[in-house]
Amino acid sequence: MKPNILIVLVLITSIASIASILPVQPQEIQGKILVDVGHSSLDVERILGDLMDYLETNNYYIEYTRTILYLDPYDVLIIAIPTQPFTEEELNSIRQFVNGGGGLLLFGESGVLSTENVEDFNVLAGSYGFEFQRDVVMDPVNNLTLDKPYSEIPIIVGFANHPVTRNVERIFLVSGCSLRLSQRAKKLAWGGEETYGDRLSEIYGYGGGSYEPDLEKRGEELVVIASSESGEGRIVALGDTSLFRGKSAAGDPWPRDPLEYLDHKRLALNIFGWLSQKTEMGRAEELVDEAEDLVNQGRYQEARDMLENVRLVSPRTDPSLIRRVAELMIKANQGIEADELFEEGKGFLEVLNCEEASKSLEKAFTIYEGIGDAEKIGACVELLTVCGDLEALLQKGDLLFAEGEALFEEGEYSEALEKIEEAKIIYEGLGNSGKVDECDSFIEKIQNYQRGESEEEILRRNRIVLAVIMLVTAAIIVVLYLWWRSKPIYEEMRTRPPHH
Repeated sequence: MKPNILIVLVLITSIASIASILPVQPQEIQGKILVDVGHSSLDVERILGDLMDYLETNNYYIEYTRTILYLDPYDVLIIAIPTQPFTEEELNSIRQFVNGGGGLLLFGESGVLSTENVEDFNVLAGSYGFEFQRDVVMDPVNNLTLDKPYSEIPIIVGFANHPVTRNVERIFLVSGCSLRLSQRAKKLAWGGEETYGDRLSEIYGYGGGSYEPDLEKRGEELVVIASSESGEGRIVALGDTSLFRGKSAAGDPWPRDPLEYLDHKRLALNIFGWLSQKTEMGRAEELVDEAEDLVNQGRYQEARDMLENVRLVSPRTDPSLIRRVAELMIKANQGIEADELFEEGKGFLEVLNCEEASKSLEKAFTIYEGIGDAEKIGACVELLTVCGDLEALLQKGDLLFAEGEALFEEGEYSEALEKIEEAKIIYEGLGNSGKVDECDSFIEKIQNYQRGESEEEILRRNRIVLAVIMLVTAAIIVVLYLWWRSKPIYEEMRTRPPHH
């Protein structure tokens, strides 16, 4: 037993060694995310650490920065609970990034941003239709219970129909703030009937106030997540970071990380999937390039399938790419139609229906010529040539058969037989079994005539034989009759006594 165990251990070690040196297939990057850690007095890298770890496991690339200047390589910029104002240069850099197709995620938070901080933050947020409020989103009825019910952890169940909230049914905020929106922004999530933004709680602590109708929003008017678009870019604003935090940051009562609750992970992936438009557009361009190669190779069905996938990967692309997709789709559809006609022509050719084969192949030729498929054009020409040759042979066979029929009618059986046999050889070469059978029947008929065994001759011969038989029979009867008539006189003369 021990030697066997040793062998198994050696095999396992060898397999592990081989696996360790094999190249790992790189995963496709879903997006490149840059996190601003230079404008907040809080440790943003730690606060968002669990979220960034989760995104990395889903093939997102994460970097951190203290200055916001060079943003071109990235898909998404995250700005969370800033307590320092942005320079004009930074604001311009962010605007150029967004207008060029970049995604921007803005995180607010209750109890962190002072009035001045909120105003500085809203200079940036206001450009996209958002205004972060200095309140705490509360719900005394529908909230999360840990060691006790927490009204400052309201459960949110109101969502718009949007890619960011797709398949998201329940989330909660942890002391989050609300948003006011201009017309250019869209609300994505909002409070329930008992949810409201408590301004006094933000100032005096939780439970410090009640709903003030003149100052505070409530229910569907209380927005907690919103989106906007600017140029080619997309923006999402969220009034809380704690729903994505780890347990240690949120406090002891938590049995597990807030990120693990309800639909928080799904919401996170939806947000970054929607914001990572630049990577989506890059993937779309790659797919279009591949589709163009397939069209050039004459693989039209594969090209069309790939072009249809472009819309799934990136529903919104730049106009030039949309034009390329439309042009290639037209070529792919035309190529598919031509391929169908080509196969149809081949099918007709197999049963020697050259007339229909020529029609289909000529149509396919015209389409291939229009889309510039030289290889398929050559294939059409080749089959049309074959079709022409077969049609000529078929016509020759039919002509020989017709000549044989005419000679037969004239009684020239030997010449007729030669013509029909020549026609049969052609039909056999073409594989036309029906015509071959027709020739065989005619050959047999000619051979019968050559042997004098035609039906008319047999009848005529039978008539002659019958007539001869009848004549002979009649003659015998006459002879017998005459003999019988003569017999009594002879007997009477022989028995009568002589006269003396």
